Amino acid sequence: MKNLFIKILFSCLILGCTNKNEKNTSEVVQNSSEILFQVKTDDKTMSEVFEDGIIPWISVKNPEIENLIDKDEFVIDSNNVTLVIDYPLAKEIEINIKSNNPKGFTRKELAQKISIAYNEIYQEEENSAKTKTVPSSESKGLQNRNQTDGKYGIWGHDIEDLDLSAIIVRTLSNGELRLELIIES
Repeated sequence: MKNLFIKILFSCLILGCTNKNEKNTSEVVQNSSEILFQVKTDDKTMSEVFEDGIIPWISVKNPEIENLIDKDEFVIDSNNVTLVIDYPLAKEIEINIKSNNPKGFTRKELAQKISIAYNEIYQEEENSAKTKTVPSSESKGLQNRNQTDGKYGIWGHDIEDLDLSAIIVRTLSNGELRLELIIES
């Protein structure tokens, strides 16, 4: 009887737990693909670190568009997508972005729009936070950014620390495209 009670209790706990990131059943993913962001460098030091001088990410704050590999390639054939930004934010946000081109988004345009979105988020955070960002020169211990209590609850990294390495493009059952960012720090 005791074992049965424990099994029932355990089952209730498991079934009662919900993931805050669970998606509505209307958002079932039909398929996904990946877009990579790579930058060619002529810097000798970086060329020694990265094979063929290709850095496998692009800066979020100031993307080096001129050196972005395949920057003019159309990588999304829709001109309206949802950008999902969750790192390093306390809570995931979604931003609808539109391409300037009816053919869709190029790699270059995506890097630029993501940079604009992140720069706006960091500015809004600074403007709305009571706990302000401690400059790295004044921080003690870890060199990571302190968490602020603004609109987004940014933690862990200043925008200068963030790099975009890839985007996972998910097509939902209703045809909408969600762009999930792979951000390195």
